[in-house]
Amino acid sequence: MKRYQKVYETVKSECMRQLEQNGELFGVCAQEVAEILKIYRSNASSDLNYLVREGKLEKVSGKPVFYKIKAEDLDLLTRHKLSIEKSNQKAQGVLDKIIGANDSLKTAVLQAKAAIMYPPMGLHTLLLGETGTGKSMFAEAIYRHAKEIGILKKEAPFVTFNCADYAHNPQLLISQLFGVKKGTYTGADKDKAGLVAKADGGILFLDEVHRLPPEGQEMLFYLIDKGLYRRLGEIDALHEARILIICATTEEPESSLLSTFIRRIPMTVKLPPLRQRTLSERLELIKTFFTEEAKYLKTDIHVTENSMRALLLYDCPNNIGQLKSDIKLSCAKSFIRYISGKEEDCLKIRSEDLPEYVRNGILHYREHREELKRLGLKSEAVFGAEKDKPQILDKTNTLNIYEVIEEKRNVLKRKGLTEKDIDLMLSLDIENILKKYISRLNEQSMEQLYKVVDKKIVAIAKCFLDYAASQLNRVFSEKILYSISMHVSSTLERIKANKIIFNPRTNEIKTLYPKEFGVSFKMAELLRNNFGVDIPEDELGFITMFLITEENGKENKSSRVGVVVAMHGETTATSMVDVAAKLLGERHAVGYNLPLDKKPEIALEELTELVIKINEGKGVIVLADMGSLVFFGDIIHERTGIPIKTVEMVSTPMVLEASRKATMAASLDEVYDAVINFSPYIGRIYYADNLNYNKGIRDDVIVTACFTGEGAALKMKDIVERYLDNTCKNADVIPIDINSVEDYNRKIAQIKQEKNILAVISSVKPEDITLKYLSPKDLLENKAESFLKSELLDKNIVLIEQMKEVVKENTSIDSEKYIKDFITFYKSLKKHNIILNEDMIVGFILHISCAIEKIQTGTFKPKINTAQISSLKEKYPEDFKTVASALESMEKSFNISFPDEIYSNLIRVIHML
Repeated sequence: MKRYQKVYETVKSECMRQLEQNGELFGVCAQEVAEILKIYRSNASSDLNYLVREGKLEKVSGKPVFYKIKAEDLDLLTRHKLSIEKSNQKAQGVLDKIIGANDSLKTAVLQAKAAIMYPPMGLHTLLLGETGTGKSMFAEAIYRHAKEIGILKKEAPFVTFNCADYAHNPQLLISQLFGVKKGTYTGADKDKAGLVAKADGGILFLDEVHRLPPEGQEMLFYLIDKGLYRRLGEIDALHEARILIICATTEEPESSLLSTFIRRIPMTVKLPPLRQRTLSERLELIKTFFTEEAKYLKTDIHVTENSMRALLLYDCPNNIGQLKSDIKLSCAKSFIRYISGKEEDCLKIRSEDLPEYVRNGILHYREHREELKRLGLKSEAVFGAEKDKPQILDKTNTLNIYEVIEEKRNVLKRKGLTEKDIDLMLSLDIENILKKYISRLNEQSMEQLYKVVDKKIVAIAKCFLDYAASQLNRVFSEKILYSISMHVSSTLERIKANKIIFNPRTNEIKTLYPKEFGVSFKMAELLRNNFGVDIPEDELGFITMFLITEENGKENKSSRVGVVVAMHGETTATSMVDVAAKLLGERHAVGYNLPLDKKPEIALEELTELVIKINEGKGVIVLADMGSLVFFGDIIHERTGIPIKTVEMVSTPMVLEASRKATMAASLDEVYDAVINFSPYIGRIYYADNLNYNKGIRDDVIVTACFTGEGAALKMKDIVERYLDNTCKNADVIPIDINSVEDYNRKIAQIKQEKNILAVISSVKPEDITLKYLSPKDLLENKAESFLKSELLDKNIVLIEQMKEVVKENTSIDSEKYIKDFITFYKSLKKHNIILNEDMIVGFILHISCAIEKIQTGTFKPKINTAQISSLKEKYPEDFKTVASALESMEKSFNISFPDEIYSNLIRVIHML
């Protein structure tokens, strides 16, 4: 064979190897060919260029120049690769597919296969390895392999337990693992099965097994030897478990602690640290982790060549676990830059995104140059998300106002609320729905908008906003153009489908914003002229809300929203802030640690000072974890007047997002909306399980109103409801999230039209001075509880409820229903300033219940004449109407009509005639 033919076969062989190992074809350079064939580089270069001229090879320009197989031969290689993969898939199992199964983990995989195949159910196994070497993953792979080959049934359990979690409490650890007998210790009020019982028929994986106390070790060895165990506290009883145990430890096998385990557990498998694994394995691990992040972030990840080199070569003492963590950290930092839109239009990992200790890996480049060259690293690696990144303006990912309203209406309907109550709750929240709708739409190019909305609709929206700007003397942002275009597109689809358009605030909007509502008719005219559709009045209410929701942009753009992270613990908050600062490259958020033994009033004073210190004029967002910290914001707002928003259940990504938004000079509302939309765990204020009304909202309500966010209002609602359980059970709590004093007073007035407001708990007093007001501080200091007990707890209602048994014993009517109606009757009289004492109440209960029974049986006989009744009507006309009205619910419940004599008798008692 001639030399150039050998060169061709070498290139072909190397290309096939690259395709099989990496799934990509990079080609080979003249130096590599020369080294493989042991010829001069100049000869290799000459032959390679000859093969290019002959059309056998393709040249890839660059330094160095790479040569690869021709495109037509590439198809043959690809088909060959696929056939190899297909045949391998048939033969390979879960363990064979682990990265390094044919290299550094080859012995470990063979040992695991041997252990699991050993009859009847495998050998108990001890996994040794440093922290982060993948022991948990390897144990799960053994489990899946056992099911794959039929050693374990498909439904066999895989139960994991980390012995370090309970190392400080040996008794609790043993009870968790083996179960506990009733009465063994305080709190053990019943027999409880442990994890061993749950793992019966499968695998129990014990991580950090060296933390198992001596007593627990003996119980474990007895289980290994005999297949039997006792629960904690049992003496005679024995339980059987058919179970395979896999243990894992970071201890050195030579340690005295492990000597017993190694002697008693038949199979010991050692997993090598990352530094002992090949660079090709490490590359596969890096590819896997970047691909996982790309799927999670739903976008491709580009990684520079130097970043890949650094990740391949840096000292990684905590092994695979640390490698994965460092890759996550770099992706998070790059993601912050990517979504800000300030730089690349793709998510790119650069050297500066890596921690300094990772970047130092590049210093080892020279000693690994040849090995890196064989890996075929390119100038930029791309890891795919395997699905297109969703467009920000994709309709499937944006809020549809109609659908949200319908969904929330259905939830409230399922909870048993009346149509009247449903309309009230929706009207309170509809402005928040609209604001969230607008906040979901970032300002994008017109080309992106045209991808999801007809250009004609966008043109109409722009024409309408130009008209509205001239009529209202305002300037509307691009964001309003995008949001109103998307909304009108949904409106036309809805009208075309003959679906109802409902806006619970239309009448109110017409009254409060007559000028803006008048302008909205221009949109109706434009849509009628262009699409031939008639726009209902409720839709004009929505259009008006877009006009009035637009922010006026008067804030100081140079200032920033302050960010406070407040959490229980000694270092929890400051540690989270440090991570955010490291990822952002800028320290903006401030951490406040609240030790568990610190008094709440001291914490409140310190937080107040901190908020005042960091406020730049745009307000402060408080990210809290739990407890009183959640509604501290309202108390601080009450004291200082500083605008504050509070978000609970804080996490590091939320701190990152809040800090990023704040440093971009976003408004307080924009920062708040970005954070709550960033978290999947934060609920919404009126829906799901937040309203537990089974039979509608009661007439008596307490309102919890918060400027600082939804979480605080709900937290205050929970506290008040706990008080109500012990006091006034016939009242409901309505939490509202408010955006301004005007909005706050409007919602209070709206609720008052429909309900009897017993009290308002808020950081701002309502303008209605007739309402009882309590502050969040009152709630924190338990003053609200004493108020509820002294003011809301009506002792007469307790007396009325106690009369239920008396009515049951002396009449045949439904006493449960009657007492409920009588309470309504009593409250109605009280509302109209007709006050009954205890004697009157007892007399009325007996008198009315007997009257109902007689009316139902037809035995009622009048005792006073018509003249007396007429005289009372003339003397007390308003009281007569009040009593008649108060008894209406009772008449409906028992399907009767009270004669005038009943009303007259009650009035005579009221006025002591």
